[in-house]
Amino acid sequence: MSSWFAGFREMIPGRTLHRLAARICSDKTLERVVEPAIADLQKEYAAATQFPRGAWILLSGYFAIVTVMTICVSRAPLPSGDEQRAIVKTLAWSVAMMIAVTALLMLPPLSLVEGERSSIFLAGLVPQALPLAIPIGLTFGIAFGMSGRQFSRATKRIVFLLSLVASLGSFVTLVWAMPVGNQAYRESVARAAGISGPLIKGASEMSLAELDREATIAAAAGNTRQADQYAWSFHLRFALSTASIVLAAFLFAAAGSGVALRALLAFAACFAYWVLIFVGEGLAVYSPVAPGFAGTIPVFAGAWLPNVVFAVSTILIVSSRSSRLRGSVVEAPH
Repeated sequence: MSSWFAGFREMIPGRTLHRLAARICSDKTLERVVEPAIADLQKEYAAATQFPRGAWILLSGYFAIVTVMTICVSRAPLPSGDEQRAIVKTLAWSVAMMIAVTALLMLPPLSLVEGERSSIFLAGLVPQALPLAIPIGLTFGIAFGMSGRQFSRATKRIVFLLSLVASLGSFVTLVWAMPVGNQAYRESVARAAGISGPLIKGASEMSLAELDREATIAAAAGNTRQADQYAWSFHLRFALSTASIVLAAFLFAAAGSGVALRALLAFAACFAYWVLIFVGEGLAVYSPVAPGFAGTIPVFAGAWLPNVVFAVSTILIVSSRSSRLRGSVVEAPH
């Protein structure tokens, strides 16, 4: 078992999901379904000693718990007619923005190749763009669709469900579709250039098992930087798949009711998340701008840095507003 996976195993899974489930599910469902599922997940995960089994236990356990939370959301009271229209508007804006961002992200690689492009070539580019296009599209969809009024808890639950679905879509893309699509794109470019024969996979074209294997081989050979790069790619796929959730929560907590303010904040949040990805990589692995800072933080922490920053910011904003609200209630004349 590689050392970075050993560090990954030190976490106790299910804590965050338990807090979310407590806000979504009833006390009865939480006690009889969610908490036993989390307990089983923690027990089986603690007993796992190898990467493939530990990762599978983690993913299957989280999927089961998220499924229960989704059922809880679906059984919640439906919002009013105006809020239902706002949800449809949010979904429409999200899909439109995802398509637009995907197209924009595909333009640079398309401009590098001249001549006729096969369907395989074009299809190989889409999984490269989707992991970024999905959270960006959902964030702007919330900004444009949910502006102008305060929304009920039922509406926020449905938006939370949308962010969960978006995160699951990102995860599937990052783990399965992106490696296959990247390799298909590279092979199409190679064939167009007259290059034949198999191509050696890079980190973006490897599966999770291949990344773990190559990280172990590189570490055993003393190539620490290469091992950290493979480990970084491994952890980033998990972290980036949850970007939709943390960005949606941050936007709900920080934004006002105006469309312009929400749109500006959505742009700032997406840009900051993108910058933090490179900051985390520079602190954990290597940065050509500041190479002396490499290794400052563990690879796992560097990959999850954007999520941690936005999660902490969201908690601080919500806590600050709650404190001000309690203060205003106490100071109100009787």
